[in-house]
Amino acid sequence: MRCFRTFFLTAVMVAGVTAGSGLSSARAAGQPLDYYLPAGVSYDPKVPTPEQFFGFQLGEWHLRSELLNAYLRAVAAAAPERVVFEVIGQTHEAKPVVVLTITSPENQRNLEKLRLNHLALLDPAKAAAMDVASMPVVVNLGYSIHGNEPSGVNAVPAVVYHLAAARGSEIDALLASSIILVEPLRNPDGSDRFAQWANGNRSQTLSADPASREHLEAWPRSRTNHYWFDPNRDWLPLVHPEAKARAELFHRWRPNVLTDHHEMGTNNTFFFQPGVPSRNNPLTPKEVFDLTAKIAAFHTRALDAKGLFYYSEQGFDDFYPGKGSTYPDLHGSVGILFEQASSRGHVQESENGLLTFAFTIRNQVLTSLSTLAAAQALRSELLALQKAFTPSSLALARQSRVKAYVFSDGGDPARGAAFIELLRRHRIEVRPVTSDLKVEDRVFPVGSSWIVPVEQPQYRLVTEVFGRRTEFVDSVFYDVSAWSLPLAYNVPHAELESVPGAGAALVAAPALAGKRVGGRSGYAYLFHWHGYYAPRALHRLQKAGVRTKVLTSPIQAVVADGTSVTFDYGSVLVPVGMQAGRAAIIEAVIDELVREDGVTVYAASTGLTPSGVDLGSASFVPLPALAVALVTGEGVDAYDAGEAWHALDTRVGTAVTLIDLPVLARAELARYTAIVMVDGTYDAISDATVESLRRWIRSGGTLVTMAKASEWAAKKELIKVEFDKALVDGMHQPSSTKSSAPAKASSAAVSADTSKTAVRPDSSRRLPYAKGDDLEALKLVAGAIFETTIDVTHPLGYGFVPDAGGTEASLPVFRTSMLRMKPSKSPYETPMIYTEKPLLAGYISEQNLRVLGRTAAAVAQPLGQGVVVAMTDNPNFRGYWLGGNKVFFNALLFGKAIRPVRAVLGDEAEDEDAHE
Repeated sequence: MRCFRTFFLTAVMVAGVTAGSGLSSARAAGQPLDYYLPAGVSYDPKVPTPEQFFGFQLGEWHLRSELLNAYLRAVAAAAPERVVFEVIGQTHEAKPVVVLTITSPENQRNLEKLRLNHLALLDPAKAAAMDVASMPVVVNLGYSIHGNEPSGVNAVPAVVYHLAAARGSEIDALLASSIILVEPLRNPDGSDRFAQWANGNRSQTLSADPASREHLEAWPRSRTNHYWFDPNRDWLPLVHPEAKARAELFHRWRPNVLTDHHEMGTNNTFFFQPGVPSRNNPLTPKEVFDLTAKIAAFHTRALDAKGLFYYSEQGFDDFYPGKGSTYPDLHGSVGILFEQASSRGHVQESENGLLTFAFTIRNQVLTSLSTLAAAQALRSELLALQKAFTPSSLALARQSRVKAYVFSDGGDPARGAAFIELLRRHRIEVRPVTSDLKVEDRVFPVGSSWIVPVEQPQYRLVTEVFGRRTEFVDSVFYDVSAWSLPLAYNVPHAELESVPGAGAALVAAPALAGKRVGGRSGYAYLFHWHGYYAPRALHRLQKAGVRTKVLTSPIQAVVADGTSVTFDYGSVLVPVGMQAGRAAIIEAVIDELVREDGVTVYAASTGLTPSGVDLGSASFVPLPALAVALVTGEGVDAYDAGEAWHALDTRVGTAVTLIDLPVLARAELARYTAIVMVDGTYDAISDATVESLRRWIRSGGTLVTMAKASEWAAKKELIKVEFDKALVDGMHQPSSTKSSAPAKASSAAVSADTSKTAVRPDSSRRLPYAKGDDLEALKLVAGAIFETTIDVTHPLGYGFVPDAGGTEASLPVFRTSMLRMKPSKSPYETPMIYTEKPLLAGYISEQNLRVLGRTAAAVAQPLGQGVVVAMTDNPNFRGYWLGGNKVFFNALLFGKAIRPVRAVLGDEAEDEDAHE
């Protein structure tokens, strides 16, 4: 205990605060333990109090994860009969993801039996004989999934101490009737960043001024995880290790109540659910909402007793199933969101007076304990809900028109396997088809296709994963309005109105299995570009110093075993004979990418092909080794930047240079083959730096821009495109909204007319002031999915499978704004374009939908020897938009293959300055 106290005081002194008078004068920030905990309770002296362990009171300093976990280990060691400490995962920064299991000594001795009995309630065959009257309720308390919302994690020592050390009949009854899972910190990486910021910028004499540096974090701030993702949007896509560990814990226990402790703006009070009634997920059982309201009564009494202000049924909703308070609702659990006004430091002025850190902590402690009291009192009802959940799900499934969903890997085993792994993590049943299945004009082949029957316990989640909702009771959304995962993974899929023959349910996703065809070659190797990990395979070769080329015209080649194989646009050539000195390295890397990336590599023994260009043709374009700079810093959208960083780092395996905007002016741009600018504000970039970028592009660089960065690039004349971002009036629509029906994939002409004038509100019209925010929100695109078509003969489209007999592939994209880009004047420079009626899932007003159709999704325009690729949307959305990832990777890797097409005008060729 002494060593941790010494460590912490040393860290404080390093931060610039002396340990003597500084800690003494800081007492005003903290409060004694009885400020947080119920009165009249005696505690076991063998369990250390937070103050005894830390050497300071709760609220004086922000706790880092290592110090918190050390205390929790000490509590578990002092009270092993009640508390078990367990590490269930690791973060990106290798910090432990922890859970405490707290219950009575008797329950601890029989914990596994109780767990299995609890899960048996979800099995109708077993549940019928089970009596819930004697079963404990399971409650999961989870804190601070957003790193800079620290009152939750700092409340944990008080909550755990109370549960571990309290004495008396009341705590004995609570622990005997409850199994309490405490996730003390759902985002250790972000939380530690914020603790360092708040402690390091705190004065000995506390400043409550909102303008103080302590209250104003620097970019990218610490709400997010290591890669700047929002972890509270990852309950459904499960991109990050913390989310995967959390999902395993959830399904291991299927808690009856799950809490999600957050913070909000400083001038608010305290929120607890229910949320906005019209914004609930329609598949949530009614009993969940009824129990949420009953649990809320316990919070009301606890907060009223302290004279505290609060609210519910306003602002926050329970719609998107990828949030912590909604995901449980679709599993027969009750998710509860808490939002505490944030001091964003140790004390801050607010509209409601001085808001201290200790005060925010106390409210989280109060509602943690009121949750436990509610779960204890409502135990029978909560367990009855769990028992009824599977039968009700199966009954809904039997009423559904859709009886199953079928999907295939679309020729990319990696995406198919990744999608299956995700479904299995959510305990969704997946079965292989036993024969080719034709649905309309699409064939789902045996061996690479699977079905998901809807008549299974996870019916509700299956419907959310595969569904495409376009009708809504309320058109205002706290988060996104669509999340169809097959569209995100870009896997072919279809609804079935009957269940076809299928094999046994999968217990795991198929393993990636690359192979060599034709053995080893001293001449050359080729591999296709269809696989998701083909970019990683290419980059492995580049990092090893191996020269590579990309095919820009389809061929048939004879491989070393004598078979003829078709190689499409984007196939990669690895010359061996031309770099014989690296033959051993090439062989080792080929073995690695076959094993690790699931790529099939073909050995060629001759450069002569029976069809198409030969291997020595200039149609194979040499590729420079990828070197990427990602522009970061104040003004840049941290989410989008993090998603690009994560994609390149974890899916391609390239070292990404993160360049803050002020550094860009003095950076040696020649080091990079590509520079990425995601959505953000770039007006701070000087004209001199713009000219440096222009020279770098002309010399062969690839600039990839997204959203407002694309608009900035056009403004600076780095690319010649026009934008229209005017919002279209949707205010006449009623709150019960039906978006236009989604259309099938269609061929989209680049020359489409985009000059439609946006319909704007009549300035003479009077509208209700009180409804202004909601009416204005109708103009927005609150995260919806749209269809584009991509030209598979263009380097941006390499690796996509075209529609039958064509050169275009349908590609879903995720859009969060109404920024619209007109197609380029050249008919060859707009490889991605929105279809005429592009809505696939989610909300958009009919007026906005009309003006979005046939606009450009991506323009790739050569400039000198380089190219600028401008996109209107983020292709890497939240880390699970795998179809968009391929476009992003193609833009970075194949910039050298994007060359100008000179339009012939009579006897003269067009010679624009942009196309040098």
